[in-house]
Amino acid sequence: MNGGMCPHEELAVGWAMHSLEPDEEALLRDHLPTCASCRTTVQSTQEVLAGIGGAVRQEQPPPRLRAMLMEQIEHTPQEAPAPPAPRHAAPTPLRPRHSRRTGRVLLAAAAALAVLAGGGYLGVRVNQLSGEVTAAQSRTDDLNKALSLAADPATNRAVLRTTSGDEAAIVLSSQDSAAVMPLDLKPNDSGHVYVVWGASTKAPVPLAVFDVRAGSTDPQLLSWSPEAHRHTTFAVSLEPGRQAPTTPSKVLAGGQVAPA
Repeated sequence: MNGGMCPHEELAVGWAMHSLEPDEEALLRDHLPTCASCRTTVQSTQEVLAGIGGAVRQEQPPPRLRAMLMEQIEHTPQEAPAPPAPRHAAPTPLRPRHSRRTGRVLLAAAAALAVLAGGGYLGVRVNQLSGEVTAAQSRTDDLNKALSLAADPATNRAVLRTTSGDEAAIVLSSQDSAAVMPLDLKPNDSGHVYVVWGASTKAPVPLAVFDVRAGSTDPQLLSWSPEAHRHTTFAVSLEPGRQAPTTPSKVLAGGQVAPA
């Protein structure tokens, strides 16, 4: 078949990705030797997949993240198998327009667009994936630094408690770095920010801001300074906006550095 786009172009992409249903695979196996366009698509798709694999660094996710992903996979509803067709029923069309469009076929269609568009989609997607990996790696690096800070015997530790005595957060402070571990702080929205205050002075001093994500109690690094480290009493408040005010609107919890 020469000229124009072959109607089996998308199937050719699926062939390269090993994502075809058995009847589709049988059809394309017979079709490929007769269609140079589809053979080119198969080769181009394989190059696209190789490009994706080589463009993104492989990162080992944290064990807890992997466990969350596995739990999500286990609880994702699976497609129920289609009932067997009656013996004398009319054959089902190979590719109805709005049925049998499983996730694998949609992925094949996206890859087909990447191939036919000269790799433009691939370039955008690779950049997106690279950005996601970079962000994940940065988060992992910050977490490792915070954990190292927590393990350092020289680090000052202050447990911040509410007026009822409940533990709300822990502040870890050293000469040049600090972290906060939220224990019982509600997630904040984009219109609010948590503020760590130095309360060793007559008037509280804003030291750093941080966000609390839903379901997270991981320690978070704070912007810190030797002046901030001099404080031995800390407090935390939730403030409107994205910057620390000059005075706290309402202190949620406070505490002193534990004696060595």
